[in-house]
Amino acid sequence: MSATRRVSRALATLPVVMMAAIGCSHSEPAPPPLSKVPWTGLLAQEREVWSAEPGIDLVTGPAVVIRAYLESRMVASQMGDIDYVYPGFKHAVAPNDPAEPDYSLNPPPVTFNLWPDPSGGPSRYPGVGTSRSHILRIDTSGRQVTAVVCVWDYGTAYDIGDGRYSNDPTNPLGTHNPDGGIFAQWVAMTAPAPDTSPPLPPQRGPAPAPTTDVFDGWRIVGYAIHGPTDTLRLAPPQWPTRQADTNACVTKAPDPPQRRVFLADGVHPRSDFPTQPPYPGWPIANPA
Repeated sequence: MSATRRVSRALATLPVVMMAAIGCSHSEPAPPPLSKVPWTGLLAQEREVWSAEPGIDLVTGPAVVIRAYLESRMVASQMGDIDYVYPGFKHAVAPNDPAEPDYSLNPPPVTFNLWPDPSGGPSRYPGVGTSRSHILRIDTSGRQVTAVVCVWDYGTAYDIGDGRYSNDPTNPLGTHNPDGGIFAQWVAMTAPAPDTSPPLPPQRGPAPAPTTDVFDGWRIVGYAIHGPTDTLRLAPPQWPTRQADTNACVTKAPDPPQRRVFLADGVHPRSDFPTQPPYPGWPIANPA
């Protein structure tokens, strides 16, 4: 899944100040426009916690790109604005192809949904709680890298007012499937060509989002998502293990089915959806 980078806007050329003589006044260059800050506003009380299978390093290499891409997708979609994606996203993610997707295609191509769709506008309600993502697998063939990521979203909810919180504000009194809020995501990437540039430092820290481009020359070229309750869409040929991966995401969910149903059904107090610190998080920006 790819998105546009938040801070990769082209910088306006700074005006050159020429002093005619000592004591002449001069204009200061206008400051660059402020970037929109992820995990603020509607998402100020929601955070992302990552885990991975043994042997997968969350803070270096492809896992950093995966984290930045998938977090960007979620934030931009929830905020209803593509400018909330992380720095570097807009350079790193290939354009959707076709630009006008044919939703009748089954399976849909893995290139038609690379970017998040913020066209629905911002979420109606503020989000709270903790979303969990788990890297199930990273496969490498030369410079081509694919990853499968589990998402466990049932630990998040919406603040629907009057001290009430619901995982599904459109149907808060309904009965939900215990496997709802669980998804498998497939991401295809192309690694940068080898060069002599130093690698990024380990990407961990207390910040919920990076302040610099952590895509580091990687290119996002494919994305697909599947939930255990989705029985209509065929698996794309690039993801032949889709059903097995989805089943693994259900099996590895950190909470039993009874707890997942409890969180999905009804309205709750805020304490049922605690907001944990981001993990592994991102480094704090260096002070100017």
